[in-house]
Amino acid sequence: MHFVVGGAFQGKRKWVVEHYQLTKIAHVWCSGYTQAAFLPSEATAHTVIFEGVEAFIRRLPERAYWESFFQVWYEWERGAEGRHVIWIGCDITQGIVPMEKEERQWRDVTGWCYQQLAKQCTRVDRIWCGLAERMK
Repeated sequence: MHFVVGGAFQGKRKWVVEHYQLTKIAHVWCSGYTQAAFLPSEATAHTVIFEGVEAFIRRLPERAYWESFFQVWYEWERGAEGRHVIWIGCDITQGIVPMEKEERQWRDVTGWCYQQLAKQCTRVDRIWCGLAERMK
């Protein structure tokens, strides 16, 4: 699995499209900004991209759920040659800590989920101003 993280509007999507040459291969793109996440049984391609990880988490900020969800996709990717799962997350952990309890919980769970993805993924890149910095 591959985790791509960076600030809002820093070129994460464009970088992933170019890096994986997605215009040339079959893939499934699932945006947390407009869609619900799905399980591997619904995958119709060998490359699956989950964009807006923080938006998926906002709908259900429960660590246990996401730990299980990430594990299911980890196993799916390992289950056959040529499978790839790419996670794109916006860094929401910088700046002022929200006053509302729900917003703080979402932020905390998102940070925890990003740590889990960083552990599970074989590659982690941070995108800033369209440039990738390989972290793992």
